[in-house]
Amino acid sequence: MNNHPIIKQVDPASPVARMMMDALWEEIQTRYGFKAPSPFDPASFTVTKAGFWIAFANNEPVRSIAISPLSEHEAELDIMYVVPSSRGSGIAQGLMASLEKHAKENDFTIIKLRAGSPQHEALRFYEKTGFTRIAAFGKWINDHTAICFQKELHKFI
Repeated sequence: MNNHPIIKQVDPASPVARMMMDALWEEIQTRYGFKAPSPFDPASFTVTKAGFWIAFANNEPVRSIAISPLSEHEAELDIMYVVPSSRGSGIAQGLMASLEKHAKENDFTIIKLRAGSPQHEALRFYEKTGFTRIAAFGKWINDHTAICFQKELHKFI
């Protein structure tokens, strides 16, 4: 049995990617106390320079992360989800490294994201991994629950 996670870039429309999106959406609705159709569109992670990764432990999906372009040099991190039984295991660091490597290879210099106060573990994780709070951006400007972050990426020569 392999206990070391394996990180794979996957098709966002695949059943496993959809399963992770659905699990994240269910948790968001529970934490924020509402019900609504999922806003996640797999196609937004298939455009040029986008990507979707899943970490597998013992062949089971345990974490996901995705990126999509906001502009030529800015991208949005999304679908950061951790299966409850896998939280605190450190796998998220590897996913973030995969996402940042992809971002740098695609000339993104800034990664932005949206979270909220009910996602306290996520807020701590983003701050721990070098993200700083910013004003709401893009589609989040009028979202009073949004806590937004960004991280500047530096290419090493």
